[in-house]
Amino acid sequence: MLCLWSPLSYGIPNSQLSVDISAESVARVTLYYRGIPVSSDGLDFPLVVNGISQKIEQTSSNFFLVGNVDRADLVFEDSEFVLPQIYGGNTKMPLIGSFIFQGAVTDSRQTLQVPVLDDISQARAVNGLKIKFATEFTAGHYTKGRYGNVFTLIVTPVI
Repeated sequence: MLCLWSPLSYGIPNSQLSVDISAESVARVTLYYRGIPVSSDGLDFPLVVNGISQKIEQTSSNFFLVGNVDRADLVFEDSEFVLPQIYGGNTKMPLIGSFIFQGAVTDSRQTLQVPVLDDISQARAVNGLKIKFATEFTAGHYTKGRYGNVFTLIVTPVI
């Protein structure tokens, strides 16, 4: 109060403070498999002989996407799925890749849009995605040996 009545108070200039505040939120999506985030190392996905179809195949457990967007697009980078023989031969094992989402089966080389969860605790079968790989022919069609390859799944947030 004393400063307001003092003759010196007229000599104090007004103070101003400008604060420029900005923020940026980057779209983030994490792929979860069996309740844990998939690392950049990827994951092993061994194929086995199906006792009924006799094809070499495997269907994954549910994958879930968690992030800060509502939806994301999934597609495999590869245009074809082939497992070359690793040792002792030149045989190749062509595969058919599929996405299974809400009971519908689609070609995994086609883009599929799926929901992104806020938290992994929201994971339910209805919002999960399965991936299936199967050989074109029965197991007896392929030369005995070990086959392998790496396929890259591209996850793109939809903004």
